[in-house]
Amino acid sequence: MSRDNRLVTLALLLWGLGEGLFIFVQPLYLRELGADPVGIGTALSLAAASAGLAHLPAGYLADHLGRKTMLVAGFGLGALAALLMFLAPDLRLFVPALMLYNLTGFVLSPLSAYITEARGTQTVQRALTLVFAGFWAGSIISPAVGGWIGQTVGLRYSIGASLLLFLASTGVLLLLRPQPVVPAHSSGARYAPLLRNRPFLGFLVLTVTVLFALQLGLPLMPNFLQEVRGLDLALIGLLGSVNALGVTAANLIFGRLSRPRIGLLIALGAVGGALALLLATGSLPMLFGVYVLRSGWNLAVSMTLAQVGRMVSQGEIGLAYGILETMVALAQMLAPLAAGALYAAQPALPFQIGLGLCLLALPLAWRFAPRRDAHSEPEAAAREPV
Repeated sequence: MSRDNRLVTLALLLWGLGEGLFIFVQPLYLRELGADPVGIGTALSLAAASAGLAHLPAGYLADHLGRKTMLVAGFGLGALAALLMFLAPDLRLFVPALMLYNLTGFVLSPLSAYITEARGTQTVQRALTLVFAGFWAGSIISPAVGGWIGQTVGLRYSIGASLLLFLASTGVLLLLRPQPVVPAHSSGARYAPLLRNRPFLGFLVLTVTVLFALQLGLPLMPNFLQEVRGLDLALIGLLGSVNALGVTAANLIFGRLSRPRIGLLIALGAVGGALALLLATGSLPMLFGVYVLRSGWNLAVSMTLAQVGRMVSQGEIGLAYGILETMVALAQMLAPLAAGALYAAQPALPFQIGLGLCLLALPLAWRFAPRRDAHSEPEAAAREPV
């Protein structure tokens, strides 16, 4: 791993430590502030929408202003949003602060582009999964700690405790070396070929379809565990740690796959298995399995990102990642809305329908996902280390 990607991994580890303190119990805090299931789904959908609106301009700015600039700005804004969420006394102020926090998801496209450029001799999928494993390694312990904090002194303080870790993470990013801005094509039309790229545009449709199927059963899972299965807050936080461990392992294991398409199929099977287990039993060992298999969502996002490099040129990659992250955000915006309405009608419905959609999406991914690796091994080996 290159020096810069090691720094990015450390920054993500610190951010994962901070975000893990509150992210898995966030739907419960929204309920504590007065939101019903539909309100929780709406709040999470608005948060995802704010992220989705930012990905395209962020990808564009990363191609023009530089990726490091966008990363430092995004991480710093995330720390400010955490402070505002901690100070917010009710939903009227908390939801805008939550939207601001999710807005900082615009760093994902320049972050993926930075990692891709700094990967040295690694394949794209190996670099992305290995570096993002740092975030999930940081999230292994912190959800259990955040659940304990929430149970002991209140969920609000789980958010407040994240602020120092977010500031430290931002400081690490300041040590990164800037990457050169790739000039536009000689014609001056940097993105015209991208907007005519039929394989890439078709892949976007597949991406939002598969990710919606994967996401539908996830947003209200903590509420189902507390309200239907009877788990307490500390135990739900511990399950978040189990999920982070599963994501870390999945990134390290499946990042070695030579075909990201296979990883996408594995992800669909994993989330489908998680939903089936959740519906079948409230046994604690089985719920540990649910949260390990839930990591298929994150694996699916990594595997879709790993496909981008073979479909676009280097000068377009920032915007290409931005467009793909917008599709991820679109799935995260639509699925909580649907999940909230379904949960209000019958708590088991989001998980039953999510399981059915995962099964339907499997043959679609098998048929239409790109069958070649994002970058061949010879091409990757020919790159000079960064």
